[in-house]
Amino acid sequence: MIEKQIIKLLLDKEFYNKYKGHIASSVFDGNYGSLFTTIQKAHEDYEQDISLDDLYSLHTTKYNPALTRAMKIAISELIEDIRETEKPNNQIAEDIIRILRERDVAQKVAVEATEIYNGAPANFSSIKKIIEDFESHRELEEVDAVTDNIGELLNQLQDTTKWKFNINVLKENVGGIGPGNFMIVFARPETGKTAFWVSLVANENGFAQQGAKIHAFINEEPAVRTQMRAINCWTGYTKQEIIDNLKESHELWSEIKDNIKMLDVVDWSMDDVDAHCEKYKPDIIVIDQLDKVNVKGTFTRTDEKLRAVYTSAREIAKKHQCAVIAISQASADAHNKHNVTFDMMENSKTGKAAEADLIIGIGKKQIDPRVIPKDRSLCISKNKITGFHGDPIVAIEPETSRYID
Repeated sequence: MIEKQIIKLLLDKEFYNKYKGHIASSVFDGNYGSLFTTIQKAHEDYEQDISLDDLYSLHTTKYNPALTRAMKIAISELIEDIRETEKPNNQIAEDIIRILRERDVAQKVAVEATEIYNGAPANFSSIKKIIEDFESHRELEEVDAVTDNIGELLNQLQDTTKWKFNINVLKENVGGIGPGNFMIVFARPETGKTAFWVSLVANENGFAQQGAKIHAFINEEPAVRTQMRAINCWTGYTKQEIIDNLKESHELWSEIKDNIKMLDVVDWSMDDVDAHCEKYKPDIIVIDQLDKVNVKGTFTRTDEKLRAVYTSAREIAKKHQCAVIAISQASADAHNKHNVTFDMMENSKTGKAAEADLIIGIGKKQIDPRVIPKDRSLCISKNKITGFHGDPIVAIEPETSRYID
């Protein structure tokens, strides 16, 4: 009876928006859970209440087209039972949701604890995160209002661009990034994605020289190679020039090296990233590449998993008040183009982009197949920081991983 009442209430858009952060599909059993998942998707796709007839049609046609005839009959019967169920009043509904959530959290903690008791690695950070997430949503209370003091408001806005870009066209039109910002950089292979963020971090007037503590999570190439690229970038020396000028290179690198930490994170999950940020509290984290980071959950499609990964990255930025820079791939749609917009991100048309504050697609157009161009476009297709959109042209120096105007 409880599940039927909650499902019926969640069809209402206002009720769903109020309580969606306090309830998950895991609190429901069997077909109730799959109906809840359909309600979630429907409210993402439509800005209106969902009727029970809509629920059946969307569940069996749009979101689960491969359902068997027997399953469709079972869903139809369940929806008719829900139709006959009386809605509880708001106070009772709030109590029901609280009880369901408490049971769900207790079960998750019990499962994690049982795994450890039976010999699994003692990953207590997972249990800690479950409890922290529950505590943060325990009270259904109003969020603190934004200050109405103009001076305080301007200071807070300034803080959102605390770490300035060292590429002039970005600095002039966007400014920079700051605590809580989530930035996505994407491009086709061999375009210069890693060189771009390395240049922002380790080139002259970069984030490291400004005093930011940057932790980079590397899962595409060995982190030692990325570390060398950062040294190339800061010193302006190629690898051979570093060998020839070893003492000077050491002295130059010592100026910023304490602000940069590179980590090999193959097989890391978003929980691992979250735990690292909780412990070390970096100002900026770079995840190269975010698509390859694991996330808990069962997903039927790649885009659903990626949405969860990118949502987790945004939550980490907000929770730890650090700037998050995610590196991602572009789809074949971006090949040999300068105008590389966020709908060209691989395996996602909207899911990834919806989470970001700033999205920069790096474009490269090769006219002569015998000549690799050094010009790159920085296509800013989403910008919640200043609102600027455009695709200015800059140049790359591959040997030193530097981007210059």
